[in-house]
Amino acid sequence: MTSRPPTPSTPLLPMDRRGFLRLTGFVGGGLLLAACGDDSGGSGGSGGGGGGGGTIGISLNGNNAYSSYVAEGVLKALDGTDYDFTGIQNDFDSSVELGNIENLLSQGIAGLVVLPADAATLARAAEQAQAQDIPVGNALWPGESEADEFFTGVAALDSVEGGRLIGEWLKANATPGPVIVVQGIVGQGFSERIDEGLDEALEGSGFEVVVREQGFFARDTATDIVESGLQANPGVTAIVAYAASMSNGISSYLESQGITNIAHVSSDADDEMMDWLQTPYLSAARYYSAAETGLVAAQAVLAAIEGDEATFENEIFQDMITPENAEQMVADHPYRYEEFAEQAATI
Repeated sequence: MTSRPPTPSTPLLPMDRRGFLRLTGFVGGGLLLAACGDDSGGSGGSGGGGGGGGTIGISLNGNNAYSSYVAEGVLKALDGTDYDFTGIQNDFDSSVELGNIENLLSQGIAGLVVLPADAATLARAAEQAQAQDIPVGNALWPGESEADEFFTGVAALDSVEGGRLIGEWLKANATPGPVIVVQGIVGQGFSERIDEGLDEALEGSGFEVVVREQGFFARDTATDIVESGLQANPGVTAIVAYAASMSNGISSYLESQGITNIAHVSSDADDEMMDWLQTPYLSAARYYSAAETGLVAAQAVLAAIEGDEATFENEIFQDMITPENAEQMVADHPYRYEEFAEQAATI
């Protein structure tokens, strides 16, 4: 289980995006191709490389920066092993997710790592995998459920606590008033848990959620929700979006309107969000590493395949990130492993 490092006690100076890239080793090093892939990066979402250990299947809920970072984490786990990979993404559509995973299972994969579009769909798929003795790692675990018996290991991100972190930050840093909340996808179990923690933290505080809608991790959808929400509630003092992919669009909209008096809080992180964090249009985010979720889920799967003891519940670090503490937080927990970006892009 991963451990949580201490939060820096001394605020750090803000830095530009190039500083972030330099910090995390993305500048000047070039792309390092993993042992699980060939020089071409494969085609159709498959890695080449002739590894003798078998193939790890990767199922991503959609095609955006976050899911790519999860894949980069999986590929980091495979680096230096004899395992290849093959992958699919489901366009955030739970209706196709089960069929796509069943297709992966039919290919004789040795293990499976899933970033689910829907918790119930993944449970059915994981049950089928278990019946075939294929270990499954869950990179977006919503918490304990009856489906846990079908998973080998999970990335344990406490989203109730994540919601509380956001709520406590708002109470300490923002003006009480109406709040717009842009969820991800209801059904994953992810947004619902953040809702729970956020509502608990804000109860009786003077903050009131007046809009709560699904943004489906799409920047344009999220922007539309915020625009209509502000029109209907001109006194909004805070906006909370449950993913950087949505906050990036919201930040762009706030900039276009010259709105700087609303506290805008995001969740997770990507390259573009790190740029916005240095502006008045994004105040903070509940930070955690997408890549780390893929890494620990894949490590559990590999351990099971190799006959080692797999850790079921692998804790994922999370905390509030702001311009003042961003440098140290990203250094301790990089949100991606860009040396594997070229391979991840084939999924």
